[in-house]
Amino acid sequence: MASDPEARTFHGAESSSGEHCADENDRIDEGFEDIRQDEALLALEQEYLVLSSILPLHRAKALASSPDALCGSATHGGEAFRAGGGTDAMYGEMGFWAMASILRAVELHGGLPATPGDFVDLGSGSGLAVAAAGLLRPHAWGRLRGVENSAPLHAASLGVAEAYAARRPRPAAPDLELEEGDAAQVSLEGATLVLAHCTAFSDALLHAIALQAAAMRPGAWVVTLTRPLPVAAASGWDIIEARRRTVSWGAATVFLHRRRLPDAGPPTCTRVAEGTTAEAVADDADPSYRSQVWFNCRSCGLIGSDGICAICASICHAKCEGLEFAAHSPFFCDCEGSRVSSSACQCREQSCSS
Repeated sequence: MASDPEARTFHGAESSSGEHCADENDRIDEGFEDIRQDEALLALEQEYLVLSSILPLHRAKALASSPDALCGSATHGGEAFRAGGGTDAMYGEMGFWAMASILRAVELHGGLPATPGDFVDLGSGSGLAVAAAGLLRPHAWGRLRGVENSAPLHAASLGVAEAYAARRPRPAAPDLELEEGDAAQVSLEGATLVLAHCTAFSDALLHAIALQAAAMRPGAWVVTLTRPLPVAAASGWDIIEARRRTVSWGAATVFLHRRRLPDAGPPTCTRVAEGTTAEAVADDADPSYRSQVWFNCRSCGLIGSDGICAICASICHAKCEGLEFAAHSPFFCDCEGSRVSSSACQCREQSCSS
C-alpha cells in the first residue's frame, strides 16, 4: 500500500489503469542534475553530437518506417509493426544524458561486474546509444554491440560506427559492432549490460529477450524502457530501479534489472514484517515500508494505492491478467490483502520454509 494515494498523480503511460498513487517518478531525472555540470561529460557530449550529426533523429525515424525496413529474419509483432511504418512516432533514441544517468545509476547500485563484458543494444537504431556507452565507459566493455532489424537503418548506422572509430579519443576502447538481425535471436552470453528500448516490442519479443538474458552472468544488468522484463524475479532478476528519464520524445520509465547473485537466496516478498497496520505505515515504523518498484493486479483487485512488490508480481501473480507497473515509491506489499484471492503470499511462505 502506498501512503496518501490522492496527493500525487500517477504518470505511468505504461499502465492503462489511470489510477492515482504516490509516485516518485513525478520527479524526472531526479538525482542526476549534477552530471550536466560535469566538464568531462560536457566534453564527451560534444563528441556525441558530432556522431549524431551523421545520422540525425529525423532521418533515423524516416528510415525506420520505410517500406524496406523489415529484414527477413524478424518475425515478432512489435518489430514488424515498426518496420511496416506504424511506429514512426514511436522511434526514439536514448540521448547522451539518458545514457550518462543510467550508467551512473548502475554505479550507485553496485556497478558492473569486475570483469569487463559486452554492452548490447537490442534495437540499436542509429547506433548512437552504443557509441555513448563507449564514450562514457571506454574500458568497461569487451565488445560494443548493436542489433537492428531495419535494413536501411542498419546500413545508415554504419556511418556512425566508422566516425566513432575515427574520432574515439581512447584507442583501447572497442569499435562499434553494429549488425542487422532479430533481437530475439541474439545471444547475450558474455553481456554485462543489455539495453532494450522496448516501447514498441511485442510481448513475444520481450519474452524471447528474457529467455536469452538467462545466459548472462550474476551481477549483470538489463535496462529496459517503458516495460520491465516479464516475470523478472522468478527468472533470476531483481528490479532495482524504475525511474523516469528524459529521452528523445520526452520522459520514459527506465527499469534497471540486476542478475541475482548466487548467494542472495530465494526471492522473498518485501513485506517482511507480519501484521503491518496502516498506523505503523503512517509512523514509518515498519521496515517493509520503503521506496521500491511495485505493481497493480486487476485480477486480484489490487489497484490504485493497493498493490504488490516486484517479487510477488513475478511469482505469486505471474499468471494473473491485468498486471501493470504502478510506481517506484514508498510502499508495502499487499500480496495477502487481495480482495479476490485469499491465498497466502507464496514468496513469504518460501522464505519461512527455507
